[in-house]
Amino acid sequence: MQNSRILWVDDEVEALRPHILYLEGRGISVLTATNATDALVLIKTESLDCVLLDEHMPGPSGLDVLPQIKALRPSLPVVMVTKSEEDGLMNDALGSQLADYLLKPVQPRQVLSTLTRILEQSQLQGARSASRYQQEFRELGERLAAAQSWLAWTEVYRELTRWDRELAGGEAESMRAMLDHQREEANRLFTRWWAAEYPDLLHDEQSPCLFSHQLLDARIKPMLERGEKVVLLVFDNLRLDQWQEIQPLMTSRFRVESDDLYASILPTATQYARNALLGGAMPSELAKRHPDRWVRDVLDSEGGRNSNEDFYLSHWAASRGFSTPGYAKLTHGASEQKFVSKWREMRSKDLVAVVINFIDRMSHAKTDEAILRDLARDDRGFRSLTVSWWTHSPLKAWVDDLAQDGCTLVVTTDHGTILVRKPVTVRGPRELTANLRYKVGRGLEFKEREVALMAEPERLGIPPTNLGDKVLFAGNQDYFVYQNHYHHHVEKFDGSYQHGGISLEEVMVPFAVLRPRT
Repeated sequence: MQNSRILWVDDEVEALRPHILYLEGRGISVLTATNATDALVLIKTESLDCVLLDEHMPGPSGLDVLPQIKALRPSLPVVMVTKSEEDGLMNDALGSQLADYLLKPVQPRQVLSTLTRILEQSQLQGARSASRYQQEFRELGERLAAAQSWLAWTEVYRELTRWDRELAGGEAESMRAMLDHQREEANRLFTRWWAAEYPDLLHDEQSPCLFSHQLLDARIKPMLERGEKVVLLVFDNLRLDQWQEIQPLMTSRFRVESDDLYASILPTATQYARNALLGGAMPSELAKRHPDRWVRDVLDSEGGRNSNEDFYLSHWAASRGFSTPGYAKLTHGASEQKFVSKWREMRSKDLVAVVINFIDRMSHAKTDEAILRDLARDDRGFRSLTVSWWTHSPLKAWVDDLAQDGCTLVVTTDHGTILVRKPVTVRGPRELTANLRYKVGRGLEFKEREVALMAEPERLGIPPTNLGDKVLFAGNQDYFVYQNHYHHHVEKFDGSYQHGGISLEEVMVPFAVLRPRT
């Protein structure tokens, strides 16, 4: 509150002099204006923390000038001061992005209380969040240490994600280092648990979680059998925290019926996880069924590793007796706009799968673009860029319109991603896969304690590249580098977002079903 600056706009501002002196005695600097025109000039030129705006003034009223204020300073809090208690007026006002309203005649303490709440809200919220996290830190630590089931780990992960989004600004930042340490510990323990359990859970008919290759049959097939029209949005590389940020932007016309987490198969990489998701089968099965379509996972392979997704999806639909689904892959802004403009050609389909690559492109661009390294230097920056993109994407309005068509909207991803920090050296032949979080090949040299999981590819449903291949996975924030290019790789990839290995962020990914509100 100290050193705050507010603007009080009222045509009878001189009568408010006692109120102004009272506020200034509490350390609040008060600028005044008697009309909307003068107020807009001050809002353009002065640094302000809040505006007290009279609703009834000669000339433009408070409600008239409010949109202009918000156009100039979208984040500037505005408090309407009015004589009216009409519900319609207040609904209109509050719907116009008002922070609050006060009824005349106002009292100095009443004004101070409102300003205190608005101006100190973020600090107060931060202090409360920090205090609550500090109280729950020990209990959360005990829960993650005891987690030995899929359900227990999903609850821990959701809780850590909630705190990661909540501990921002003011005093809450003081808990950031403690939370980061707890997240690292959670990933260390989860990596160890998942490496031990995954090979068996993958083949267990009673598995407590769904895997990538099971989603079409378990979740999409029943919807189609009920006659629903389904639009499946697959955001490449979408994490739980990013989904939680953009979810409110999708719920103006949809309600969230279910918001689950499923397990991305290993490797948590597009060639494997997304092909399994859209093909309804493990990669090894897809490679056997369609040997001419599966592209070998080696450095010099020809053809796109993800170029047959529409074929796999169509084959799944035909084998289940469904009509040919629609499919689109959107790789940049122009393709998003083009897809929206041609949506009518696809809207009659019972199932349409739309793969959206923006988030994945953004995570990879962070490696090469200095500006993105600065903007997305941590998970909060990454989330912010994700929200900004979706807010301005033509896909946002298109999704809203899907509700009018009565479509069921399914939002999911193929895998998540993690910020890597620790290089781990590995040696192997030229045919070794290029991914930094997993390696498939033969003749691999490594330190066992630095590898989260080593297995035969066939055991994990991975098509082998050569006879005698092994598959290695990095865990936590580790990434694989070659010894002879060690410093080059560390300089380029340290602090980048990668996927393919084992971590909470990569493995536990969202699967949400949204239905129209009407």
